[in-house]
Amino acid sequence: MTSSFELPLRPQAAPAVVADHLIKRFGELEVLKGVSLSVAEGTVTSIIGASGSGKSTLLRCMNLLERPDRGELAIADEAIRFARNPQGDITGLDRRQLQRLRAKVAMVFQQFNLWPHLSGLGNVIEAPMRVKGLSRKQATALGEHYLERVGMADKRDAYPAFLSGGQQQRVAIARALAMEPRLLLFDEPTSALDPERVNEVLGVIRGLADEGRTMLLVTHEMHFAKEVSDQLVYLDQGCIAAEGTPQAVFDDPRCRHFVAPAA
Repeated sequence: MTSSFELPLRPQAAPAVVADHLIKRFGELEVLKGVSLSVAEGTVTSIIGASGSGKSTLLRCMNLLERPDRGELAIADEAIRFARNPQGDITGLDRRQLQRLRAKVAMVFQQFNLWPHLSGLGNVIEAPMRVKGLSRKQATALGEHYLERVGMADKRDAYPAFLSGGQQQRVAIARALAMEPRLLLFDEPTSALDPERVNEVLGVIRGLADEGRTMLLVTHEMHFAKEVSDQLVYLDQGCIAAEGTPQAVFDDPRCRHFVAPAA
């Protein structure tokens, strides 16, 4: 009998994300300069690059926390319907479509972003109830399952103030998993952690990769990115300077200076 928590089988041919010539500006500053990217279902893509290269902005465009100014985007088999002015600049989004996408794409942030007034379990079940309309009983069963998956079942009643950074990030990962998304986004998930807490979070992410989940990961952990990724993207000053298998990118002369310490 199939468990209600097992990942559904999906066709491997269709990409989970297709971005075509994305441009993002903040005032006069063009942060993304025509970025095109495809992420296949069931694969891990890591985005690397120096601070300020546009990595987090690109990731935030993938779940529309940032609205691109130009370009095309398809997520989880659905082309995004952007409203545009006569010049072709993007001016708005279809709100009903955006609501659907919120249930398909989940993001784990640098700073955890847990609600301080809710317990670990409370943080995990809030979105499934509000966004997906699950009952508290259904959401609680889901939340307990994913807290156990990230090794935090014993902290279900603990509030964020009483958890270490690594524990908070694992609760944040459980919160993302509880939406049972098609795509998981990680925005430098270990950058706010003490060094001794980094490995416990990377271990959880490695386990998710082994399960065949579709993930897009922004990270400065070069060894980890090389080990866990199917595809590596090196972003430089808002452009993709190199992409391909981890080994190909690590060997690429355009990014050797950046990845050399981990090569």
